[in-house]
Amino acid sequence: MTELPRRLSTAEAVSQVVRRNYVLYEALRLKLVNYHALAARITPGVEELTGKKARLPTLVVAVKRFSDSMTEERAAELQGILGDARVTLTGGVVEVSVRVGDVPPSKVLNEVLELVPRLSAMPEILQLPGVVKVMVTGEDALLIERELGDRFQTTVGDGMAKIGVHVSQRAEKMVGLTTYITELLYRNGIVIHSAYIGRPDFLLVVEEKFGARAYEVLREKAKEQSRGVP
Repeated sequence: MTELPRRLSTAEAVSQVVRRNYVLYEALRLKLVNYHALAARITPGVEELTGKKARLPTLVVAVKRFSDSMTEERAAELQGILGDARVTLTGGVVEVSVRVGDVPPSKVLNEVLELVPRLSAMPEILQLPGVVKVMVTGEDALLIERELGDRFQTTVGDGMAKIGVHVSQRAEKMVGLTTYITELLYRNGIVIHSAYIGRPDFLLVVEEKFGARAYEVLREKAKEQSRGVP
């Protein structure tokens, strides 16, 4: 006799349906979705797994409970994730973007590196698909633009600040570290212009007006977690 598959409870079905859809899962985790709207959206999937007609109010309650459990799970996973982290702030940063076009990226990178001895300080150089980004001071940005602007498409974004975050060896192995840092800043009204991940070091570029606030938020959270505060 063939054994029929076990029907799930409403709570189990809600969890399974949401977890299967990355967009819905992230929206719920970040509290960006209305519980009623989400409940209505997942009704067909829940009914398929439970084998019975779903009542919208019941689904709303199940979605709310699942959302609360996600928050608790997340807090437990990320306990002390920024403990012992070192945070630095550098203001007056200019981001120079050099588009590679049809030229091999290595050629553009080498030309940028040849300019380094003429710069006032060692720059942050990041090679990305289609572009090489260089973070320097204003005067150094003018030099780079002058030397490379006639051969490559070069754009300059000034009024930036960069935040350096160096995490502990334990933290760098934890899943979700990048998301945690970006969410922490987002919740504090800080917009990240660019983020470059190279564990154990993170480099965040924000507008100058957000620099001091971003530094304070990350430094205070690191201090709290070093003392055992979540």
